[in-house]
Amino acid sequence: MQTLKSRHLSDPDLLEDLNALVELTDEYTKTQTTFDEYAAEVNTGHLRWSPPHRNPTFWLENARKILEEDKGALPKKLAEIMGKNWDNDKQVLAIACNDVANLIKEVPEKRGWMEKLGLKARCLELMQDKDESVRWESLRAVGEWLRYSFDS
Repeated sequence: MQTLKSRHLSDPDLLEDLNALVELTDEYTKTQTTFDEYAAEVNTGHLRWSPPHRNPTFWLENARKILEEDKGALPKKLAEIMGKNWDNDKQVLAIACNDVANLIKEVPEKRGWMEKLGLKARCLELMQDKDESVRWESLRAVGEWLRYSFDS
């Protein structure tokens, strides 16, 4: 939609509709990109590419809370989700790896605790998965682990 907005459109009705659609999408993303929405999704045990997963601001504001809330219940649930094969829905594994990468990026001092949950080992395993998106996201997560290993 941003690409469309950058074009020099002359139809006022089209511009009005496009602006309304952009506002509507932005509002939806704001309401869906909350800690409670994310926690509810993780607790269902099935992840989908909902707005929080790709929103850097969400991770910046919520990563520490995700790790510390209820004695780390959400990362433990992520580890449980990642422990399954998900042969019928591999994107769940890719999303979980994406989340792990974001958690490590925003709260690197907790990577040892996350490693004890088995998240690093599972990400390393998933680098060999048949699904390309799972391989990519797991590589990203392991890359975050390595980046902070060399920085410290």
